[in-house]
Amino acid sequence: MLVGACAALCQVNTFWNQPVLDDGWVIFDNPLVKTLANVPRVFLAEYNVAGAPTNAGLWRPVTTLTYAVNYALGGAAVGGYHAVNAALHVLASLLVLAWARNVVASVDAELADTAPLLAALLFAVHPAHVEAVAGMVGRAELLATLGALLAVHLAGTRQRGRWRLPMALVAAALGVMSKENGAVAPLLFLLVAAAAPGAAGLPGRPGLGSPAGREALLRGLGVALALTLAVGLPFLFRPGRSLGVPLQASWFAGRPPEVVLGTMSRALAEYLRLLVFPWELGVDFYYAARIPFTSARAPEALLAAAVWSPVLAVGLLSVRRAPVRAVGALWIFAALLPVLNIVPTGVLMAERLLYLPSVGFCLWAGHGGAWAARAARRLFPGRRSVHLAASALAALFLAALAARTLARNADWRDGASLWRVEVAHAPLDPVVNNNLAVSLTQKGDYAGARARLLVALRVAPLYPLAWVNMGIVQHRTGDLRGALKSLARARELSPSASRPPYFTALVLADLGDLPGAVDALERSEALAPEDADTRFRRGSYLLRLGRLAEAKSELARAAALDPWHREARALLAGLTAYPP
Repeated sequence: MLVGACAALCQVNTFWNQPVLDDGWVIFDNPLVKTLANVPRVFLAEYNVAGAPTNAGLWRPVTTLTYAVNYALGGAAVGGYHAVNAALHVLASLLVLAWARNVVASVDAELADTAPLLAALLFAVHPAHVEAVAGMVGRAELLATLGALLAVHLAGTRQRGRWRLPMALVAAALGVMSKENGAVAPLLFLLVAAAAPGAAGLPGRPGLGSPAGREALLRGLGVALALTLAVGLPFLFRPGRSLGVPLQASWFAGRPPEVVLGTMSRALAEYLRLLVFPWELGVDFYYAARIPFTSARAPEALLAAAVWSPVLAVGLLSVRRAPVRAVGALWIFAALLPVLNIVPTGVLMAERLLYLPSVGFCLWAGHGGAWAARAARRLFPGRRSVHLAASALAALFLAALAARTLARNADWRDGASLWRVEVAHAPLDPVVNNNLAVSLTQKGDYAGARARLLVALRVAPLYPLAWVNMGIVQHRTGDLRGALKSLARARELSPSASRPPYFTALVLADLGDLPGAVDALERSEALAPEDADTRFRRGSYLLRLGRLAEAKSELARAAALDPWHREARALLAGLTAYPP
């Protein structure tokens, strides 16, 4: 109850947070999510139907399906999405408690209550989890973590019921279909089997030296093989069946392996810093500005290796002497493997990617705290004040982390709040400035938006989205000719993007050129045929031109694509009720 309450209370101030970061293209602009009629397509289409090329090739049907259910129940109302994320975080915290109890009890029964409780409380309140929970798009991390951790937990307790291994395989498959990093479940199970075989459901330590060891080895490898099949089979059904993002979308596209190694060494050290001292937080762009491309032989990369290599060494050397410490330390590295750009990804590092790796850190820290408390009890027997002081210190530490989580949640309340914080971290980053401009435009601060866009275009004059948003600002402030020029520049830089002709149509309509607006929207439709708003706009303009049959067809298509599009449904109902 304590763990669940702490996990829930740390998220109470997220329920009214507005969409930020990738929430738009993943959820609210994603045609797959708009109607449950698309459910079969969810399992056949890529995750980025409305997304950027950096996300090409990603397939996360379970996550997309949960968004579709959210949308069917409440449309674009944000509360339902945040409530589901908060509930998943509570479940993950409780699962950490159960799994940690299984691990600790297998090697140190005396700490089987205190250590798991501390580990789960730390997981529940850790500020590095804000991006995964407060950001609606972070649900992929929550589901993948639940799938992988549940698979490892159930596979390790199969002696308590024959149903547990089949359920572990289902959990593993659902986890990897939520996000690709769930594929580490077999590796995590092998790690637990090697260090704490009792927590993996094995009769003894795996090895070749004895019959019991060989039996444990065969059983452990058999479970790991089954988990590998469970996470591997879904990859056969992925659209394109590719691993990672396309080379041109990779963060390290064209960079030599030495640069990948050096830069990711620094990122790995930064991940450990976030786990231990999560006070300085930021989104992807903050870390991109903080960690430039670095050679593996550069002093910064060598210093970073001096930070993380001892942690890895401690984990490896503790496998037999301190199994819980080994599981905790090695879990961090194993769970980070999918996001270390060994397989190309479109991001350098991000806090949301720590959600699964942090389980190992929380186990290590929770067990260390419980071990220290036991040592204090033995050193000062009967000294109740010492025990109370230790408990108070732990409570204050967890309360401080919870306060930092709540404060960081507030940064995510809307785009303007988040991007103002991030522009202080990376004042010249074109994407950060562009995103802040979008949020300021939504709030009607056109002067502020223009200033941010000028920064973005000065740094990246070939950035098409900034030109689109400059066109929107010029349109809103009455500079219609300037808007057309900016949108034409965006169309020139990104001819396959649907937004430039869409916003061009809005400008043309205000100039009184409705036929031109209809033609521009037709071009936008060809590039994004499932965008309901484009269909609605074109239908409304056709209606104004008196082309009623075409208007009715477009409005009907808009309502079918998005049943929550009230304007399209209202116009369509009017045409049906009062036919010409």
